[in-house]
Amino acid sequence: MKLSTVLTVATSILISVASADPVFSEADSIHSICWKACFNEKPHCPHGWYAKKFGHCWTCCKDTGTAKSEFDLFEL
Repeated sequence: MKLSTVLTVATSILISVASADPVFSEADSIHSICWKACFNEKPHCPHGWYAKKFGHCWTCCKDTGTAKSEFDLFEL
C-alpha cells in the first residue's frame, strides 16, 4: 500500500471521528458536565449521572450546580 493511500485513509478516519464529537453547549447552559463519548444507544450511567441525547449521540451527564465559567479557570 502506498504511503499516500495510508495517509488519506488515516485523515478520513480522523475527520469522521472529529465530526462525530457532539457540541455540548446545551449541557453547559444548564450547568452540567457530560462525558465526551458518543454511544449509539442509551447508556447505563453510574449513580448520580443521567443519560442524555445530543443529536444522534447518547452520553452520560451530571448536574453540577456550578457555572461553566468557574471551570474555565482550571482548564489547560
